[in-house]
Amino acid sequence: MSRVVKDTVFVSILFLLLIGSIPVSAGCTDNLKIINAYSVGDKVAFVVLNTTSNKLYALTYNGYSFEVEPLNFTTSYLVRHWNGKYWLLQKGRRETVSLYTYQNGVLRLVKTFSGGSLCTDNDLEIKWNGREYFLTFIEAGSHDDPNTGECTFKFKHYLLKDENLAPLNVTGQELWIPALNAWLIGESLVDENGKVLGEYNFSKTGIYSVGLAVDGGKTFLVVSSDGGWVRVFTIRNSSLVLIYNRRLEKRELGEGPYPPKVWIGKPVLLSRDSHNESRVNVWLFNGTDFVKIHTFEKYATLYPVTTSKKSYILSSIPTIKGVKDIHVLLELFEIRGALLVQVGSLEVEGNYLRVIMQELEGFPAPGIEPGSMLVASGKSSVLLFNSTHVFNFTSGKSIELLDALKNHGYRVALCCGGWIVFNENMIYSFKDGKFKNITPEMLLALSERSKNKGSSRTVILSSLMVVVVVLLVFLKKKKITF
Repeated sequence: MSRVVKDTVFVSILFLLLIGSIPVSAGCTDNLKIINAYSVGDKVAFVVLNTTSNKLYALTYNGYSFEVEPLNFTTSYLVRHWNGKYWLLQKGRRETVSLYTYQNGVLRLVKTFSGGSLCTDNDLEIKWNGREYFLTFIEAGSHDDPNTGECTFKFKHYLLKDENLAPLNVTGQELWIPALNAWLIGESLVDENGKVLGEYNFSKTGIYSVGLAVDGGKTFLVVSSDGGWVRVFTIRNSSLVLIYNRRLEKRELGEGPYPPKVWIGKPVLLSRDSHNESRVNVWLFNGTDFVKIHTFEKYATLYPVTTSKKSYILSSIPTIKGVKDIHVLLELFEIRGALLVQVGSLEVEGNYLRVIMQELEGFPAPGIEPGSMLVASGKSSVLLFNSTHVFNFTSGKSIELLDALKNHGYRVALCCGGWIVFNENMIYSFKDGKFKNITPEMLLALSERSKNKGSSRTVILSSLMVVVVVLLVFLKKKKITF
């Protein structure tokens, strides 16, 4: 056999070995783990781990198909948020915390925060208004003792806009006011660049709480203090204008009146009855004054719940059946005119209830563990998820979970005119009361990407083999040896 033939055979064998080493499919069900999902607008992005290669992928679903993007960071980074443009990542949880952005394969350090508290699970709090991030870093106090729980927190606020970080010289709880394109932070109104636009002395009448109510084209800011003072502001000429300022007597309103943080409709206040602690009163602002429209009995816990167009009040009352059999009576109410009308009712087993709204957009999907309950609001409906069923309060329908989800932990996210329900292995679309398994579509997208990647490598290797063979023939003809 000639030297050229021997070399050609050698190169061909090498080529076949290289081809055989190309992974045909990255979408094998046995080596995939769905970490979590992040819903923004009409899309949801799943972070998926290939446990064999330890590679992360982002699979973005738009209701019809998946797009696959490899993520060039490891599981040592905590994914905090996805805004549809870039990812917000974190390293470290306490004492020293680093914040990063990740976009198009590029990881960029935003800031490393030092001197954090050891008294929390995570020293970095993140809020998003759809445009920029409001960050709060919790610093350690001088005499903190995590062992005894005696901790004094110090807060530092920042705005993160277009990946640029701006420190804020104001303190207090934050509230985004879309109509002003500004944040209310404590008693200061701050624009999206961190500039203070105005200051208000809410605390002069005691500890206060603030809520935002949007009624049609009008926006109201409601401030209620422990001393019974209630103020209502409206927005005119891009500024807050005081339209109601009165100290309400305890016999009128009861103790601790507070507004929902976000509400759609006329402003409301919730308060515990001053004569009977088992009662909770609901007060409605009629444009002139607050009037009582409903009283809840039997130690009800109230949760304001807001969809895209309406607000509801969810009442939760524990009921005991037997020695250990604990149930919860849930009732959903809607304000119609000056009346509070019940629109849904359900009694379920369990005593751990979590209520969320749309402010979780872009953040990790919440989970439902066996025995727990989650009430979540969508664009037009309020749903309860538990270990066995999905109950639609607004339609009264109850849908049984699929066997793959029933009595197992799973997560839910808003997407595509409905919901996404998933666990570590399976993804389902839930719309109009029906489940659809979209896991095969996810696996197909991963497989197609792997095939395309494999085809590209095959073309490159084929070209290299041809070049080597031609080179060997040329060298043989020239009688050049190595």
